[in-house]
Amino acid sequence: MVPLPEARFAALGPWPAGTRVGLACSGGADSTFLALAWKEWAEGKDLASRALVVDHGHRPDSRKDAETAAALYGDLGFSVTLLTAEADGESENALREARYRALGEACKEGGESVLMTAHHADDLAETVLLRIFRGTGLRGLAGIPERRALGAGVEVRRPLLGLRRAALREALAARGQAWVDDPSNSDPKISARNRLRLLMPKLGELGSADPVVAVLRLAEETRDWEASVVGLLADSSPWADLPSWLRKRGVEDELRALGETASPARLRDLEGSLRRKGSAAVDEKTLLTVAGGRLHSRPRA
Repeated sequence: MVPLPEARFAALGPWPAGTRVGLACSGGADSTFLALAWKEWAEGKDLASRALVVDHGHRPDSRKDAETAAALYGDLGFSVTLLTAEADGESENALREARYRALGEACKEGGESVLMTAHHADDLAETVLLRIFRGTGLRGLAGIPERRALGAGVEVRRPLLGLRRAALREALAARGQAWVDDPSNSDPKISARNRLRLLMPKLGELGSADPVVAVLRLAEETRDWEASVVGLLADSSPWADLPSWLRKRGVEDELRALGETASPARLRDLEGSLRRKGSAAVDEKTLLTVAGGRLHSRPRA
């Protein structure tokens, strides 16, 4: 049997016995590779898994395609659950939010503590480029994280971020493994990401390197920088003595922990209020304060 390119399952552990895992599967090549690679890696381990297929209902044939995808993963030996996600609009962002909401709820109901997605290296590079075109700070250049909390008790893990899109498809073809192509993933009218994919070959003509490789190098250096920033914020320097960009980063981290938005204008205003008064209102219920040289959030009196 032709071996599959190695995914980072082990590195994204630990995998305690009895861990329940949900696989976000669309029927496409990427998630089909994920399902196949996970099935082989998890064999013989005490790890229960289920394929979760989401139907957004945004195309006339979406239900039929979702059912075809569900049958594909059933044939691979997975327990499969077909989910319905209702998005607030047809934008790429609205569909993504609805998808993660449906997946998160399904994991909580089914007892899965891990949700794995099939994002790969090309997805990561496209995400960084889109953020650059739309305007981003250094944090946005890190791209897609390998793991993040989705909600209480559920963590998203992405074991394919080191693998290229073409390698996944070549591996499936070598195995004779079919997949289901979603036409919406190649229609430039549907999303900016699809339009960018059409431009990537042209971007390669502007430099001497594969643009994906170049962007991945930038993202890796940014992640190293991010790790340094975390260390700087954790050191003993009082918040008020930090440089402005690092003070704003501390405010941003607090806002994100509270589930709040962190626009550049909001960060600037909150930082200014904290420096002048030692406190700043996040909303009618929450304050940011500086006490003992540290930044904190607390309920408003």
